[in-house]
Amino acid sequence: MASVDLSRSYRRLIVAITLSASFLSVLTQFLLITAFPKIMEEFSVNSTEVQWLTTGYMLTIAVLIPITGYLIDKFKTRTLMLSAMSMFFIGTLIGLAAPSFPVLLAGRIFQGVGSGIMIPLMQTILFLVFPKEKRGFAMGLAGLVINVAPAIGPPISGVMVRYFEWRSLFWVTLPIAALILVLVFIFMRNITEQRKTDIDFSSIILSTVGFGGMLYGFNRVEDAGIGDPIAIVSMLVGAVALALFAVQQLRLQTPILELRVLKVPTLALVAFVSILAFSLLISSETMLPMYVQNAQQFSAFYGGLIVMPGALTLALMSLFAGNLFDKYGGRIIAIIGFVLLVVSTLGFHFILTLDTPFIVTMILFMLAMAGVGLINMPIMTAGINALPDELIPHGTAVVNTARQFGGSLGLTFIISFISQAETGSEAVDPLNYLSGVKTAFFVAFLFAVIGLISAFFIDRKRKSARG
Repeated sequence: MASVDLSRSYRRLIVAITLSASFLSVLTQFLLITAFPKIMEEFSVNSTEVQWLTTGYMLTIAVLIPITGYLIDKFKTRTLMLSAMSMFFIGTLIGLAAPSFPVLLAGRIFQGVGSGIMIPLMQTILFLVFPKEKRGFAMGLAGLVINVAPAIGPPISGVMVRYFEWRSLFWVTLPIAALILVLVFIFMRNITEQRKTDIDFSSIILSTVGFGGMLYGFNRVEDAGIGDPIAIVSMLVGAVALALFAVQQLRLQTPILELRVLKVPTLALVAFVSILAFSLLISSETMLPMYVQNAQQFSAFYGGLIVMPGALTLALMSLFAGNLFDKYGGRIIAIIGFVLLVVSTLGFHFILTLDTPFIVTMILFMLAMAGVGLINMPIMTAGINALPDELIPHGTAVVNTARQFGGSLGLTFIISFISQAETGSEAVDPLNYLSGVKTAFFVAFLFAVIGLISAFFIDRKRKSARG
């Protein structure tokens, strides 16, 4: 896998376009959360049904990511980016004009298709454009996309939904997507090198059933409880399909998801740590707005505002961590990051009350986001650096699949402790809700401890033997 000969300024242009497209796709994943009440009112759907606007998006990404390695090998970079952004643009247009909830959900799925292709493609492009000694900085840039976009989505949408209707979120997104699509058409060049490859359609079916079944089952448990028969059957079917999918990938000469890269110990460890870090990121940014609104009884505007300083911290720390990786490697940075997460999650568990000052909660979240910023991209770089260039698309696909799928399950597991504390009545009891949030943060603390222990096993060297 090799990049074409491009000037330094042209490479920067390609990186800027790629990062912009990816940032928009990730941002959109979390942009509708604060608009859910208005969407529920307009389309007469309940809270479980409206949640599918996020769940469906995540399911689509989880299904698409495993085949991106094949797509990158098969199609040119420009073709793939044009396809991804076109799907995203079409989905945004559908969402803007949606006359009913099913049509709006269909638009979100179209957006998810574009996002599922863009994220692994972005990381592959960055790894090939930058030399190995600068990949820490490159992943710092990627961290701005993957880490920051989910954190700033709720506050941005909170402000917009407060002053405009929920469709304004699509009105803002649509022209930006159109501009990026035009830039891709004009300036994008082929960065990846195509290889002769085949695709096994039975693997696609198994991965779709497997990832979809598991995620649907876990989300169903959150709403209906662990004894729900539909949830149990869904998870069992999903687990069997995933097992068959894994066995099939190891037997195929050209699998759609090259699981053999997990034989590299560093990459396997990185995949596991990425699941923990992403679970802590999305669970923290999901729980705090809920705590502010349901326990402290503040408005949705403050629920979005609580995560804004943390998002800025995450942005700065992601770039800072990239430069640190280029100097010191990933191990010590990841250890420091998980120490910050251990301290912050334990702080949330013991400090949060109905009257906790807004600034205290905000500072704890900033501490947590500083930890996430020190973890995600440096360890990703450490894992990918252990692979030869031709396996980079497959390595990024494996890690992103694990991160998206495992992180979604981790989020559902952590958030479920809040649901268990609720009374079941329509009115939310602030004390019961607070109890659930504190329990959920203690579970998050255990995730952080496991991550801290795992970080000590990351290769302490800045480069792999191949580097």
